[in-house]
Amino acid sequence: MKSLAVAIILCGILLGAIEPKVRSSPDLQPTPLEAFAQLPTTKVVWSREVGRLESTDAHAVLTAIVLEDPAQPPDRMRGLRIGLRNQKSDDQIYLGEETLPAYRDALDEISRFQRSPQPNTPPGGTQYFGARLFWYGNNTPYVHALDVADYVAPRSSGLSLSAFRQEEFRFPGQEAAQLSQEISEAITQLKGK
Repeated sequence: MKSLAVAIILCGILLGAIEPKVRSSPDLQPTPLEAFAQLPTTKVVWSREVGRLESTDAHAVLTAIVLEDPAQPPDRMRGLRIGLRNQKSDDQIYLGEETLPAYRDALDEISRFQRSPQPNTPPGGTQYFGARLFWYGNNTPYVHALDVADYVAPRSSGLSLSAFRQEEFRFPGQEAAQLSQEISEAITQLKGK
């Protein structure tokens, strides 16, 4: 959790030094890895797909990446790119290598929950079960990062991913443990790259 807080602070510092090509929203800041990836001279020097989530509703492709830009210090950054797509939208999330253990631990926390509809849920409502890492207060600056929760809806339950935009990517019948394993694989793949 401390790593994620450091990454958010670094994001603010990096944004002062780097002007990305495209801003998705004035209220949603890129992660440091995303800002670095958006530089016109940054190139992917290594990548490996580490996992996929597939459903009839959405698709996610997780790729461990190493980016390089000799014109910018630091000249190399590593992390995970998550490509999300559903019938209405697509998105790409970039998580720096230093934040991946915190995400893996948060997904493991979600996996330990017992998911069942709560009695106070309105008829036809959806409930979400997340981890402390993803609980943001109203005064927290929003960063274009991964938000994960298990959901229970009247006709399905499973994994919900978003990037703090209006779009949700649902994976019915899938669990946070699978995503945790894929992030662990990215951590392993990035060692020594």
